[in-house]
Amino acid sequence: MSNPAQAEIFAASNAPGVYESGGRFGQKGVDFQRYWAISRIIELAAADQPDFLILFESLQDVVEFDSPDAPTRAKVYQVKMKDTGEWTWKALTALPSKPRKKKNSLEFTVPLPFVGSPIGKLACTVAEFQAIDGEGIFVSNLGCAAALEKGATAGSVKICKFSELSKELRDQIAPELAKLKKAISLDSLHLLKTELSLDDPDTHVAGKVNSFLLKAAPKHAGQCKSFSDSLFATLSARGRKADPVTDFASLVSSRGYSKADFMSAVEALRSVPDQQELVNSWLNSLLIEKMSAQEYTRLQIRLLQLMEQRLRSGKIDPGPLNQAVKAWVKLNPVEKSILGFLRAGTSAMASQFPKVSRDEIQAFIVLEGISQCLNPT
Repeated sequence: MSNPAQAEIFAASNAPGVYESGGRFGQKGVDFQRYWAISRIIELAAADQPDFLILFESLQDVVEFDSPDAPTRAKVYQVKMKDTGEWTWKALTALPSKPRKKKNSLEFTVPLPFVGSPIGKLACTVAEFQAIDGEGIFVSNLGCAAALEKGATAGSVKICKFSELSKELRDQIAPELAKLKKAISLDSLHLLKTELSLDDPDTHVAGKVNSFLLKAAPKHAGQCKSFSDSLFATLSARGRKADPVTDFASLVSSRGYSKADFMSAVEALRSVPDQQELVNSWLNSLLIEKMSAQEYTRLQIRLLQLMEQRLRSGKIDPGPLNQAVKAWVKLNPVEKSILGFLRAGTSAMASQFPKVSRDEIQAFIVLEGISQCLNPT
């Protein structure tokens, strides 16, 4: 049975005008939300937060609670990407809400109400919480041109409270916040400009994952990209769930991600052999099988270069050599002799790619052979 805080969260997720459902935004915008959520989860884990629960597309884009069992605090996030230009105060709040005369007409437009604006929806969600302390944060890659009381604009700082905005803007929004289901203070609303890359968010997040793994699982830091991709797939699946939920437990199981889920993912990663360890093992086997010192050294150097290149880019070269090696290794998996496997593959690839150096071909074969050992299909 859920406690009062859990019941309150479930009720808020079904409140008209508050809950979110997937599929309303362009795919790029949805992906941006997921990558930002991964970034936030890494921040929470790196800060060693005692516990947390993230809900997707249930109240707003992302909601963060301090606990899945006995939540007392909530941070409600709207995460919106923008291609060019800062956000305007009007675009975010629909304020001042004044009708305007339509072009070439005597009729007036019906202004968008504050509660229909991005900040209005955010504030309405926070107002649903009675037993839980709530904050609302509007997150975007670009800042807002809203003036600050001390000069400059909200877009000139990483984060600011609405209480730091100019008196004119505070006077516009304060009456609207007072009309909500629960009066919301200006201190509880924030504008946050994220550093997440709009053009390449996956590489940006993989870098944060790498920094985390260097401390939490140093032997597996080289697997940061695959770990990041796995998190992205998991969170995307949670955000796509559009089926109705019947209680708090089903809400969490279908649309939630907790600290326990994240730590389980880290433990699962620790149980997977590290690519670098397998590379070292294969190189040692090649020495035992009497590969010449000169050939061994060239292969070792090329392997290091190729692994660093893939780690920096976060991608595997999709070129014809890699595709040919992939197909060959799938048909000719390594068996007893790694040197025999390498010789056979090199001979097959050299006839197709006569201009490619032998050590480069061998490096591709070694990494693909290891990859298929780690991820057999």
